[in-house]
Amino acid sequence: MSCSEKVNDPQFDEQSQKINQLLQKVDHKIVVMSGKGGVGKSTVAANLAVFLSNQGYKVGLLDVDVHGPSISGLFGLTGLKLITTGDQIQPYFYTENLKVLSIQGLLDHPDSPLIWRGPVKIGIIRQFLADVNWGPLDFLIIDSPPGTGDEPLTVAQTVTGCRAVIVTTPQEIALADVRKSIQFCQAVNMPVLGIIENMSGFVCPSCGVTHEIFKSGGGEKTAADANIPFLGRLPIDPAVVIAGDAGQGIDSLTSRTKETMQEIVDRLVQELPKKQIKDGSIMKIAIPLVSGKLCAHFGHCEQFAIMTVKDGKITNQEMLTPPPHAPGVIPNWVADQGCTDIVVGGMGEAAQSIFMTRGIKVTCGAPIDTPENLVALYVRGEMVNVGNSCDHDHEGHACGSH
Repeated sequence: MSCSEKVNDPQFDEQSQKINQLLQKVDHKIVVMSGKGGVGKSTVAANLAVFLSNQGYKVGLLDVDVHGPSISGLFGLTGLKLITTGDQIQPYFYTENLKVLSIQGLLDHPDSPLIWRGPVKIGIIRQFLADVNWGPLDFLIIDSPPGTGDEPLTVAQTVTGCRAVIVTTPQEIALADVRKSIQFCQAVNMPVLGIIENMSGFVCPSCGVTHEIFKSGGGEKTAADANIPFLGRLPIDPAVVIAGDAGQGIDSLTSRTKETMQEIVDRLVQELPKKQIKDGSIMKIAIPLVSGKLCAHFGHCEQFAIMTVKDGKITNQEMLTPPPHAPGVIPNWVADQGCTDIVVGGMGEAAQSIFMTRGIKVTCGAPIDTPENLVALYVRGEMVNVGNSCDHDHEGHACGSH
């Protein structure tokens, strides 16, 4: 059964609420993707989590590759069962700063295959978000299986504010699939933080020299062609294979690969969105709603949520009914409420012009979500303004206000 078919399912709605509560406690959500298998995606995801946690960040690593889970093996957790306390699954506490969860922890035997169709996979991913004791996190890293199927689509549709890191190898056959992954991210409105080129050259275990056994640079060119960041190259290093088989991270190595991984993590952190507000500042954010969630078109809303935010936290929330539609009326009414910002799905140029004149910052292109979740995304800087995103602005009138 698809998510759209479960709109009136109370259990589905309750689970969605739990997921929203988790996401409000996670600063950055990153899904690690690859166009094809065998490019080292899980190794990259595992080490992103390890290196970030080593820097003091609170990190959760979620393996949603239910058919070929690798995370447990990379962390030496194979055969260890997950524990449930009450109605919550307890993730593995790999270190004080790093929690790990994989489907392998629920299997009777680590080599047992999971022969599941899409709806069951969607259900387990949602359960791993709703019913796991993640706690507050700086980062939630999600290791997704190759391709653009059920698992990455579920993540994109469920994890509001998620961003992607795409892993490739230098070969054109891998890069062709990477281009599909980039287009997938564009289709589901998921920003791409960058591309990592793995297996880029071979580190000789005897002399330590890197040999270019594949034509490198394809990942960087693909990133440049798509106008997305290139985060760096990781070589084929036998020490990485040995460490992975032993359940150890790249941070345990003494080779140049460890330094390269740290450089990639540093670039990734630089690409992350910065908070929209400074400590001590106060904002009053207007969000148009229909049935309790963002109204896709500004002027067609039933109510406005007026959210007062101080130091990044919601301190007050009002639900106000706007005046009847007329050119310019609603934008000026919003401004009269003392609002400093407005977050919308779509808005015409005439309405935007009024808001700018009244000193109100407009952000268009917000996802359909609750006002609480939208404010959380907004103050963390995870909402990209797409400008005039409304196609109902006719004859110069404000969208929906004519």
